[in-house]
Amino acid sequence: MPSELRYTSSLTNYKGYTDQAVQSWRGANDRVGQVGGWRAYAKEIAEQPASNAQPAADPHAGHHKGTQR
Repeated sequence: MPSELRYTSSLTNYKGYTDQAVQSWRGANDRVGQVGGWRAYAKEIAEQPASNAQPAADPHAGHHKGTQR
């Protein structure tokens, strides 16, 4: 007899949206300036390591028996 199956909903730990406290736009802008502005966020993305994934093969390479029309 197979063991008992258990179901765990993917929504078990779901937390619904709650309003965030309103903050000063000037304070938010100052904070962004302290961390380096938009350039700091762009730098984070640029510094991520390159993927080791191989480039995808040309999906059209086998069409027309490899010759161009």
